[in-house]
Amino acid sequence: MLTISANNKFNNDTDRLFFIDKEIPHPDEVFKFNARVQGGKIYLRWDIKEGCYLYLDKFSFVDKKLNTKLDASFPSGKILEDEYFGRVEVFFDALEVVLDIGKGFEKEITATYQGCNKKGYCYTPVKKILFIKKSGLKIGI
Repeated sequence: MLTISANNKFNNDTDRLFFIDKEIPHPDEVFKFNARVQGGKIYLRWDIKEGCYLYLDKFSFVDKKLNTKLDASFPSGKILEDEYFGRVEVFFDALEVVLDIGKGFEKEITATYQGCNKKGYCYTPVKKILFIKKSGLKIGI
């Protein structure tokens, strides 16, 4: 099984070699991520490329300032018999989850997720940092 770095920038020659090959798209192309804040909630959405999926048990959301995990509400996924992880729940096509962030809008949340392709390769965990301020939301790496 091939493991691929989830970096947004090419930091070394290995990354360049992996992502030049059109057969292995960058994780940001495979798992298109966006987020929006509305009221005291943040809505996170992934548009998942055909033939790829995200693992339910590989998601985590951490409030960096409070150093606490946040709970998210997930829809039901599909059960998949994974060659390496056994019986797992996964999401195909698109996924939207909701986090209750309360009324304090100065937050920094790390969202982590991982997925694979049906062809047999998996991406290393992807991390996105959500900077939430009164002025709006910014997504960083």
